Amino acid sequence: MSDPNKEFDGIRQADNPLPEWWKWVFLGCVIFAGIYAVYFHVFSDWGTSEYYAAQIQEYEKEFPNRNVAVESTDGSNPFRGNQDAINAGQKTFQTYCVACHGPTGEGLVGPNLMDKEWLHGNTDKELYETVMKGIAVERAKLGRGPMPAHENSLGSEKVYQVLAWLASKNPELKSSK
Repeated sequence: MSDPNKEFDGIRQADNPLPEWWKWVFLGCVIFAGIYAVYFHVFSDWGTSEYYAAQIQEYEKEFPNRNVAVESTDGSNPFRGNQDAINAGQKTFQTYCVACHGPTGEGLVGPNLMDKEWLHGNTDKELYETVMKGIAVERAKLGRGPMPAHENSLGSEKVYQVLAWLASKNPELKSSK
């Protein structure tokens, strides 16, 4: 016959049953979960696809032009020299780019954008591709960190605005024309 009070490594284990109230709370939770799952998936008219569609509509109302593609057939920046776009580009730079490129664009983790040395091209087309697609760790140069892609976070319009601001500050940034 086995001893009901077992001892393992100096720890004594008593074979006590759970209290009745604990068993009833557990059983109540299991029953509630079953009823809730059936109600939610069978009788409720709220579904995740409808909720997602409503969130998309709300987002598009709040940000109507966020990912509208700005066309540039020759690769040049359509906002180059546009003062409104330059001001908007500066605000976007201060929001998204300052952490890596510094408040004046002279570089921190990311490279200096105000000097004559351009690591990944210095034309509108090359920089647009760099900002939109990002720079992977294996493509980073001179010990600088990678760059995240801003294709989805900023979109074409804001990227071109940032590049217009950079072109207004650094004459080494060349037009693709």
